[in-house]
Amino acid sequence: MKKGLLIILLALTQQLVAQKASPALSKSYSKTELQAFEQDGQGTINVLNYAVDHACYTVVVPEGKEVSQFPAISMKSKKDIRFTDYQLQIKDRTQYFRIEGSNELLVVKSINILKLEMQNKK
Repeated sequence: MKKGLLIILLALTQQLVAQKASPALSKSYSKTELQAFEQDGQGTINVLNYAVDHACYTVVVPEGKEVSQFPAISMKSKKDIRFTDYQLQIKDRTQYFRIEGSNELLVVKSINILKLEMQNKK
């Protein structure tokens, strides 16, 4: 009886501890994708939640650097940049976008870089 209660308690605790997707992620991922990330057992949803506020930054294009191969993106503001505001997704490689009307690039970190950052913050 005690073991049965313990198992039920552990199962309920596991459900409470399981992290849910940030609402911002629904701008970039479907409900089905988010459910799969929540259940993948690899912590992908934790990385994506972290990515909402940590994946993007801008950098000035170095003089003489050719960046025309990167897609262009129109940005409303360079403050609090979120990849979800542009319906972008985190990939296994870093992504670069030319910011229209400026000499800067938007950089979206790869999932691997984000995982490393999270490990280093522990």
